[in-house]
Amino acid sequence: MLNINKKKIAVSIFFTAFAFGLNIVGISPVLGIVNEKYQQYGTSAIQLLQTIQYLLIMIGSLMIGWLTTKISKKKIVLIGLAIIGICGLMPFFSDSFWVLVASRVLIGFGFGITGPMNTAIAAELIPEEERAGYMGLHVVGMGIGTMAGSMLGGTLAGFSYRNYYLVYLIPFIAMVGVQALLVETPPTKTEKASDMKLNKMVYLISFASFAHTLFINAYSTNIGIYIAENISNNPGLAGMVTSVNAAFALGTGMIFSKISAVLKNFTLPFSILTAAVGYGLVLTVHGMAGVLIVSALCGVSLSCFMATGSYLLSISVEQEAVAKASGLFSIIGGIGGLIAPIFMGNAARIVLGENTAVNQFVIAFFGMLSFGVIAAVIMMKKKENK
Repeated sequence: MLNINKKKIAVSIFFTAFAFGLNIVGISPVLGIVNEKYQQYGTSAIQLLQTIQYLLIMIGSLMIGWLTTKISKKKIVLIGLAIIGICGLMPFFSDSFWVLVASRVLIGFGFGITGPMNTAIAAELIPEEERAGYMGLHVVGMGIGTMAGSMLGGTLAGFSYRNYYLVYLIPFIAMVGVQALLVETPPTKTEKASDMKLNKMVYLISFASFAHTLFINAYSTNIGIYIAENISNNPGLAGMVTSVNAAFALGTGMIFSKISAVLKNFTLPFSILTAAVGYGLVLTVHGMAGVLIVSALCGVSLSCFMATGSYLLSISVEQEAVAKASGLFSIIGGIGGLIAPIFMGNAARIVLGENTAVNQFVIAFFGMLSFGVIAAVIMMKKKENK
């Protein structure tokens, strides 16, 4: 390990995660307004705007292994943050639907090359026994970034919905912090990215990311529409609900090292089943109470899952392969996010007869429940084998 200041590394990880939290927020606080404004394109197309960035997230993540052999991790983070900020601000300057589409697509590349970096940085600079805490800090940063984006964006959108996009000034603030605090390390010393060996565990964790992302996105793509159709069309309310989601994600990140110490192998099933409980309750507890419950429990689920997945990746492969493993994790998870609106919409229509927010929550409930039970069985067998 290099002789570095761990506090500075911790703060730089927080800054990066803070900006990355905007990927979770997306445009959910204004999705109900956007759905009405561009209704000629259909609800499914509007929902896709919340997840379409996964297309280039996958491309960016696919390039991570190669990029780390060419330039430093610090430079990758700074480039990614700049892309997120520039693309995120684009719709502020234009009311065109196609500018919004371009913004949501292109921003994915920034998220794609930024997302895996905190795991790779922790693997390079932090001892293995301390990494769970840093992965918890990563999800804390994402939680605060999501909460800030939701609350600030919802407030700004109350004046004019296009003002929401001013939240994408956040990545530029993060760039200043990363530039000042993150140590510069040389590119990975390997002949080529293909020399970075992955293993079975990486693929299993990545598949889990696919399933979790597929079903957790039912929350982000539907909660704004659900509120607009059933409770209120006030974007500030949608922003507040997303903030509750982020607050619980934040709290979970703060105590993640303790959660993982208690649950051990069952941390992963816990993270999945928590979301299933949330979807079940929003379907049975009507009004804002159900909305707040599902927001809280999906926040816990996402935070716990991301921290668990990142930690498992960091200890499953050699240090020089962690960035590539994290990239694969993002790619496969990204596929789940990209197809989520189409898959969930069609599943709701085929199984339940109509593509509505409520019906997508039903599909997500049974999907998360089944996935969580399977994960629990696998973990029990793994424990028995030990």
